[in-house]
Amino acid sequence: MKLEVHSVCNGFHVDRSMYVKEINSQAYSLTHIKSGARVLYLANDDDNKVFSISFRTPPTDSTGVPHICEHSVLCGSRKFPLKEPFVELVKGSLNTFLNAMTFPDKTMYPVASRNAADFKNLMDVYLDAVFFPNMLTDEEVLMQEGWHYDMDAADAPLTYRGVVYNEMKGAFSSPDALMERHVMENLFPQTAYGVESGGDPDDIPHLTQEAFVAFHAKFYHPANSYIFLYGDMDIEKTLEFIDGEYLNKFDCITVDSEIHRQAPVASMVKSYPYGIASDDNEESKTLHTLTYVIDDALDPTLGLAFKVLTYVLLQSPAAPLKKALLDAGVGKDVSGDFQDGILQPVWSVSVNGSEKEAQEKIIPVVQNVLTDMIKTGIDKTLLTGALNRTEFALREADFAGRPKGLIYGIRCMDTWLYGGDPLDTLAYEHDLQVLRQGIETGYYERLMEKYILKNPYHVLITMVPEKGFTERHDQEIADSLEAYKATLPKSEIDHIVAKSQALKQRQATPDSAEALLSIPTLQRSDLESKAEDVVFHVEDMNDVPVCYVPDFTNGIAYINAYFDLYGFSRKELSYIYLLSDLIGDLDTTSHSYGDLASQIDLYTGGMDYSVSAYSDIQNNEAYTPVFQIKTKVLSQNISKLLDLMKEISLGTTFTNAQRLRELIEETKSGWDMDAFRRGHIIVMHRVLSYLSAVEGFCDAGEFSYYEFITAVAKQAGQDITKIADGLSHVMKKIFTQSRMTLEITGSEEDKKIVKKLLPEWLAQMPLGEKNTALCDFSHNKKNEGIMTSGKVQYVAKGGNFRQHGFSYTGSLQVLETILQYGYLWTKIRVQGGAYGAFAKFYTNGDMVLCSYRDPNLKNSIQVYDELAEYLSAFDVSEREMTKYVIGTLSRIDIPFTPSLRGAKAMNRYFTGNTQEMVQQRRDELLATTVSDIRALAPLVKAAMTDNCLCVMGSETAIRQDKELFGELISLPD
Repeated sequence: MKLEVHSVCNGFHVDRSMYVKEINSQAYSLTHIKSGARVLYLANDDDNKVFSISFRTPPTDSTGVPHICEHSVLCGSRKFPLKEPFVELVKGSLNTFLNAMTFPDKTMYPVASRNAADFKNLMDVYLDAVFFPNMLTDEEVLMQEGWHYDMDAADAPLTYRGVVYNEMKGAFSSPDALMERHVMENLFPQTAYGVESGGDPDDIPHLTQEAFVAFHAKFYHPANSYIFLYGDMDIEKTLEFIDGEYLNKFDCITVDSEIHRQAPVASMVKSYPYGIASDDNEESKTLHTLTYVIDDALDPTLGLAFKVLTYVLLQSPAAPLKKALLDAGVGKDVSGDFQDGILQPVWSVSVNGSEKEAQEKIIPVVQNVLTDMIKTGIDKTLLTGALNRTEFALREADFAGRPKGLIYGIRCMDTWLYGGDPLDTLAYEHDLQVLRQGIETGYYERLMEKYILKNPYHVLITMVPEKGFTERHDQEIADSLEAYKATLPKSEIDHIVAKSQALKQRQATPDSAEALLSIPTLQRSDLESKAEDVVFHVEDMNDVPVCYVPDFTNGIAYINAYFDLYGFSRKELSYIYLLSDLIGDLDTTSHSYGDLASQIDLYTGGMDYSVSAYSDIQNNEAYTPVFQIKTKVLSQNISKLLDLMKEISLGTTFTNAQRLRELIEETKSGWDMDAFRRGHIIVMHRVLSYLSAVEGFCDAGEFSYYEFITAVAKQAGQDITKIADGLSHVMKKIFTQSRMTLEITGSEEDKKIVKKLLPEWLAQMPLGEKNTALCDFSHNKKNEGIMTSGKVQYVAKGGNFRQHGFSYTGSLQVLETILQYGYLWTKIRVQGGAYGAFAKFYTNGDMVLCSYRDPNLKNSIQVYDELAEYLSAFDVSEREMTKYVIGTLSRIDIPFTPSLRGAKAMNRYFTGNTQEMVQQRRDELLATTVSDIRALAPLVKAAMTDNCLCVMGSETAIRQDKELFGELISLPD
């Protein structure tokens, strides 16, 4: 249906209509007459429909009330009186996206589905949640999701517990998160951006139920809402539903949610401490961030220009400001970021792997470099390449499986929230034209001069490592709680114990059958029984196997080269992982690394390099290891791309010792920053490496690689030649014809072009020898506790069920859903206070249970150990069982982009997974019954007897339960 401007449709006035060619959508702006709600509808033929309702929610303190409110509205509502309707939706809908997000100044509630009935159900639950939540009258919601005093008995210590409380403890375990907090509080001392919308663990316990309810009452009104609709839908019925069920129950009011602009503050330089583990070395652990306020969110051209500038100055391998800072010795890793999505965007230069004394060098280097560049002009080739790269990403619109409408909806809020035109961020053609013309007119130089060089509104913040800082802070909290408890009369202590026990009882009590029936759901008969096929053809091009995946790609070709890694030693494998981090950023025989980066940006959509292993479907000791060169390119530039692939694979050199050393130190510094944040990934691979060859291979690129790169970084300062020789040796051994497989996703014409040009690459590539030997990984159940300065844990326990005589079945996919949103959700998240937990069952028999940002350790292991007992007694209604099946299918049936379809094809090619096997597992999944889940109890019990354990987390917590571990180790240093 086409909406007519100035007409009224089901209570909504159609304010305007505009075609946005960049996203092939007809855009409609509407206003709900009675309530004042704003609506933006992007009409197109995309069946992956998106709904989102957002509210402007600027906080005034760091109690985390926007974040806790985001969690809490989804804990039961007027029409859906369950403890957690969100979980029931995840279990029982065909959603392609379902979440909620807290930003510094807004809260968003987006959902997406390809099924029309499911889409309406999702809208219904979310709208009821935001407007009529049970949190307004049920104090236990704040206790669970936010914080509460916790005591099991009167003589037990008083502690804090709560999901958001522990989530933010985990977030602030990373020094870069603490850095951002200090940057924003100094730049914006009088506005919402100066406080932590997610919540500071030190402030969260100050949030009262009264303030909690008042925050919702103030901001969660339709007059303060922004409703976004996207895709192929019956818009008349959709608007009728939103109006009739929700918006017409509200009258328009004035909501004071204005986001105030911070007047510029004087520039300042400050330092703060952050904690490191007792065994960590303080050397090269200092961080610096220099941040400028750009101060104009409503100019999308300016925002896009700063993204281009950030890449040119600090992200490209040829970035001149990054090089100058590294050459000045301020640190080992330099990066840049432009943060939009706030009223006053900020531009930052970050330095890691530094010392406190380097602080005074940073601003002079930045000023000198930018002054010179403004005088002489920015390299036009760098600007053109960066702009091409930006334009390619905008036109490709590949969001790694996430709905396009979701990303467009988030982008719209970048201007809409502040009174600007929401379409300005989507209609990018004019911006690109201005930016391309600006390359020749000094536009970028003027931006640098105005917003950076002559901008006094900036801060330089330094984070300095300090041993014992975390422990002292934790002890201060414990002492404070102990002192507070000492002031309480016995009646109040008994009250806290009673409330703690009542909350635990509530958490352990299932929802009633009547309450569960309130959540709308589909039937099994509504589900697609046929697994989506991935069509690909294997043919031979000059003795090289080529997998061709035909697909409409809108003029973009995805060309990926895979080189098998058979016949390499364990030592060589570490160098192969290092090579994947460095190649493409080094000199070649034809170009310096800077010129090479420019060529890649000018002629391709990007080139990435990775190492991975495709496990045999039934055996974790058999796998196909590969080195992958992943690329995307406009079809007319395929020739240029293949020249670059040839140059990089055969002509990379390792003779530039300074560059090699810089990249190694940068890689090490990156691991130092990211290790704790990716703790769940590290412990998952680590624990399975104790008994699985394929996971031993993967761990060689995770924690073992962190150990390797740490040692290599030390060696690089003394003997870089040995490292260069190791890299050169594996590169020559990898890039041979006998190891090569090519994947082409695109048109038949793309394939013809590759077939014509491939011989030029192969003619210069050594033939090599076929090999089938796998890297040798000795299995050793280390059961490690990896000690950090973090305040929460990642707890993983794993095993292999095939080694105990069990087989894989599609019902195990349903079990993953049952555990993530049933058993583990209740035991680990709701009752335990962790941010989350999940389970993975692989076809090769490997299985792992893992918690995320978990305040517990031994208790979580006990939950894992009791899983088999839970499964043996598993009993839910047929309706609930069907919901688990539906939720599992929604996780599997992700809409394919061309790049994802190509990746799926290669997975099938390397693993031997066939369409028949996929269909069999889908049939088993769809037919899963309660008895099938119960029948999995022996499988889980047997695998859990492998007793493989790995935990990363608080040094204090791990040492306290040291008897659980075979080894206690620290992060590499």
